Amino acid sequence: MASPKREDEPEVEAAPGGETAGGEVAGGEAPSDGEPTKKKTRKTSSDVWKHFTWGPIAADGSYYLYLQGQQRGTSSMRNHIDKKCKKIPRNKREALQKLLQAKAGMETLVAWTFDQMKYKRVFSLVLDNASSNDACISELLHATALKDDLPVEGKIFHQRCGCHILNLIVQDGLNCLHKEIDCIRDIMKWIKHSQGRIEKFKLTCSQANIPYKKPQLDIPTRWNSTYLMMELALELKPAFGRNANLDKKYTKVLVLNDALRAIVTELVKHFKVFYEAALKLSGSKYPTLNLFFSEFCEVYLAIKRMSGNEYPFIVNMGTQMHAKFGKYWSMGNSLLAIACVLDPRCKLDVVQYYMEEMCPDECDDFISNLKQCMSELFNEYVEANEEEPNMSKRQKTNAGATSSTKRTLSDRKAGLKDYQKGKKGVTTPKSELEDYLSSDRDDASLDGVFDILGWWKMKAPRYPILSILVRDILAVPISTVASESVFSTSGRVISQVRNSLSDDTIEALPLKASITENSNIIGAPLGTIEEEDINVEGQ
Repeated sequence: MASPKREDEPEVEAAPGGETAGGEVAGGEAPSDGEPTKKKTRKTSSDVWKHFTWGPIAADGSYYLYLQGQQRGTSSMRNHIDKKCKKIPRNKREALQKLLQAKAGMETLVAWTFDQMKYKRVFSLVLDNASSNDACISELLHATALKDDLPVEGKIFHQRCGCHILNLIVQDGLNCLHKEIDCIRDIMKWIKHSQGRIEKFKLTCSQANIPYKKPQLDIPTRWNSTYLMMELALELKPAFGRNANLDKKYTKVLVLNDALRAIVTELVKHFKVFYEAALKLSGSKYPTLNLFFSEFCEVYLAIKRMSGNEYPFIVNMGTQMHAKFGKYWSMGNSLLAIACVLDPRCKLDVVQYYMEEMCPDECDDFISNLKQCMSELFNEYVEANEEEPNMSKRQKTNAGATSSTKRTLSDRKAGLKDYQKGKKGVTTPKSELEDYLSSDRDDASLDGVFDILGWWKMKAPRYPILSILVRDILAVPISTVASESVFSTSGRVISQVRNSLSDDTIEALPLKASITENSNIIGAPLGTIEEEDINVEGQ
């Protein structure tokens, strides 16, 4: 790199031919023979030279330039790259050597990456319904020896997210209702378009003697907001009719007439079952696995009732949802029914009732397979807890030998009485599972608040091993999504408004949500998120 001219720099001698050592002509004209060469002062052509510092003149008369090493030097640049650009390794060979470095060979590397003992404590794995997750479970069970260590040989290992399945079923039903939903949506958009229209609507509500409620516009990616919008439209229906008299332009929008009101009434009635089921299954402060079987069966019965509806679009909606329901019902396992049986309010009676309503031909086989699976699972827990940790077999043998030497003649005669009692009738003691199933169900309501963990804690002295099994089963959640994402029918979408927030504001939002979180055991209905439709056309 050519350096700028210093004031104390020696004269640059011209090379033969009138050119300097740098290849530039010293003067404007070619020098003639015998005349001295003209000198040309070089100027800096860039501001980058301002960052350089002149070094001392060497013994041979040359000089050098250097950058500030601590702030703008190459070492500072290299440290910056290492800290900020971690995805780009400094040396790929170094990264590869660290990855393959193992003193004991490949076997040690496999044992370090996959701890078999830790995975033996896994009871079940809940995942979204995706083909990639199914492939992952298949690879996990067959490529490793994990299947032999799981309860019931892994038959209840893979569990699908219940809320995700419910969303897919509802989404197929909503795809058949675009026309009816758009009518309600247009009415809400018209009223919310300006403050003047809102004031007129308040006056209309007072004239109709109904309490004013702010018109709620739904969010297309959240089906619960669509349900709440239609429910609100039914409550404000008298005000919609009077609003046409105050606002003449309102007649251009479809009015909620009697025919449309009957359609919306049917939609609200049928979707209420899905809405309440989603609220129950999305809870995080109470066990949810024992609730899924009964709620899922109620959803099926609601879909079945749609086929006998008088409105063709309701029948079409039920047909689409029934096909989706049957697909996921066949993919389920026995864990959902087992959790329902272990609920003292249900037991086998509730399972048998729903199976007779849904699939009467398959009811007997289903109950038989369910009892067999529960028996196998319970026996595995019995084998794992049958040995006493504080007494070895030798201690038991010595204790038996000592007690036998102290037996008297009267004790031997007492054995005769036991023999006579045995001749009258031999009774086999019931297991904890059989005793639990044969006892009466709890009288608590299925729709009320019930502390199932507290119930089993009180019954632990009577069912010591079965209570451990219940504890492990009820720890499995039925949903893998947060409560605010239960009703979402799409991926995680950040709106334009939230995308423009600062980092401090975004960090404060989760803190505020955690402070104001509802502390009820069975959570109240989730508050709707009010979000203006950014695509509203000028009306």
